[in-house]
Amino acid sequence: MESVSWSRGTRAHQAELKVFTCCPGCRTQDARHPTDPLGCRTEWAHTVQTYFQEEAVEAAQEGALDYDQRLLLLRDADDLVGAAAHYSDSDPDDPPGGPFIRRLAAYAIASHAQGGKLSTGEYASKALLRAVVSDITSRYSPQDEVLITGLVLPMNKASRTCLERHGWVIFDQQGRYLVYANSLKSAQKALGVDASLGVDAFHAPGT
Repeated sequence: MESVSWSRGTRAHQAELKVFTCCPGCRTQDARHPTDPLGCRTEWAHTVQTYFQEEAVEAAQEGALDYDQRLLLLRDADDLVGAAAHYSDSDPDDPPGGPFIRRLAAYAIASHAQGGKLSTGEYASKALLRAVVSDITSRYSPQDEVLITGLVLPMNKASRTCLERHGWVIFDQQGRYLVYANSLKSAQKALGVDASLGVDAFHAPGT
């Protein structure tokens, strides 16, 4: 059994997420944010960190029914190395059968794992995206047309590089954010997710 796996985040993980850190600004500066009146120099990462620490569990619970909101936790053995959230962004008035839109709401690699490889030799950032794409795959049939989108600030070079490496492209701009998009089929191919398996064995927890 491989040591890297993902599972759904629930209320039982609230305490663990409360201490989840992914913000480079917080890691490299003595003062912890947001108590520092100067603010965090990596605002985009700090916002994501705050989301996972304070909001992600509740958001997943509240949006589970209406938006199929999902909170995913990536582990290497017992070590929490990443977290992600995604939900259905399709309009309920759209005709049945798609195309469907899935929003990658937030994703982050834990500070101690950023830029590094996991025990399997795979980069943590790729493993987390693969978990997301595997989970999205399980929400639709192989015939469905699904588009995965995500908002990224232009200065967030790490996230942009990660997404672009695996087939996401800039589709639009929404306020301060770049809108990245990729088809589910393209993401499956780039990340090695077999749609016929629903959720691939690499990510099936406890198997």
